[in-house]
Amino acid sequence: MTIHNAVGNLIDFYNVQFYNQGNNSYDTYDKLFICSGTPFQGTSVSELAKRGVNINKIVVGKPCLQKDAVNTGWMDLNTLKNSINRAHKEGGWSAGVMFWQFSSDKNGKAIMTVISELKQACIGKN
Repeated sequence: MTIHNAVGNLIDFYNVQFYNQGNNSYDTYDKLFICSGTPFQGTSVSELAKRGVNINKIVVGKPCLQKDAVNTGWMDLNTLKNSINRAHKEGGWSAGVMFWQFSSDKNGKAIMTVISELKQACIGKN
């Protein structure tokens, strides 16, 4: 928030690592988008937005495969897809998703699965 408050107007988007955060799991829709819980309270997408970050600057970073997560943050592709779609429909979020790591999704199937409906919704806006 310190960086955002100082120069956030110069930043187009934030790639936020919602995984490998110790005890903070970010492994459900609620923990990822609504209320992160402890130990990193105030860090879900909507909580960051309430603190002043434009919700559509917050790109959700997740491990592509379960083995890509050292400890927390893994969501299977369908759960993540459903969460992404829900966040878009209920909260207006459409910033996007990034995966760790590229080599785990060389053909792009995982990312296309997760963002398929979000992609269609965003294309429809143009």
